[in-house]
Amino acid sequence: MTQDARFTRERTMYRFTAREVTVLAVSRPVPTIARVTLAGPDLYDFESTGPGDHAKIFFPHPFTGELIAPVAAGPGEDGIVRPDGQTFGRDFTPLNVRDEAGGRVFDLDFFLHDDPGPASAWAERAAVGDRIVVVGPRGTQSVPTGIVSLLCLVDPTALPATVRWINALPEDTEVEVIADVDYDALDWVEEYLREGTGREILVREPLGGLDQALLDSEITDNTFVFAAGDANRLIPLRRVIRDELGLPRAQYQISGYWRRGEANFDHHGPIDPSDPESIED
Repeated sequence: MTQDARFTRERTMYRFTAREVTVLAVSRPVPTIARVTLAGPDLYDFESTGPGDHAKIFFPHPFTGELIAPVAAGPGEDGIVRPDGQTFGRDFTPLNVRDEAGGRVFDLDFFLHDDPGPASAWAERAAVGDRIVVVGPRGTQSVPTGIVSLLCLVDPTALPATVRWINALPEDTEVEVIADVDYDALDWVEEYLREGTGREILVREPLGGLDQALLDSEITDNTFVFAAGDANRLIPLRRVIRDELGLPRAQYQISGYWRRGEANFDHHGPIDPSDPESIED
């Protein structure tokens, strides 16, 4: 069996639209993560079933508080109408999509840190009743078949997606997480994963960098590799996957969520600016 056949994934498209939502609740699953629960009638057909799903979240202007965002093309229609004026949109992983008494809701988890951008600054002071706009997900990929072990190499911004990957797999799947954080942050990473998955997950720091951590890991034909976070940190990792390990494309997923020093990073663009072909997600 080829690796492409072993790690088969199904693609599903969703209705692509803009949805206005309001904050239903705010909590702290761990001190460094703000969880914002969102609700609203526009979510009646909102779906997110794949571990790598992302939606673009539009936040109010950080200084004026004005919310400028796309709107739906029309009731039940596919598409959006983009606004005039500056927008503040960032990609996030929807979590815990569910139906409650008042309708469909879902969570967004925000990593709180020094020198916050518009998203984390908004989340830190978010209050019940605040409004934002959600665009997407446009579609999804199912969890690959044939995974016996999962290796995640991620920074804090990718921990929500890591939770989704773990929860999408059978409980007997071997999981290891390499967290791109300082050693003293490993405890809260483990606590966050425990809260989100109900499992005790082995977490270690990437001594020597993410690329060396990958080389130090045991990768078999049944291991799926998920790597996400700062695109700059993923460049040497991608080179190891491609040039040294020679993993087939079906056996890994790399997603540059952001790039240090670059505002409004487009995760659909190349991870490595020197390599236009390095579009992985």
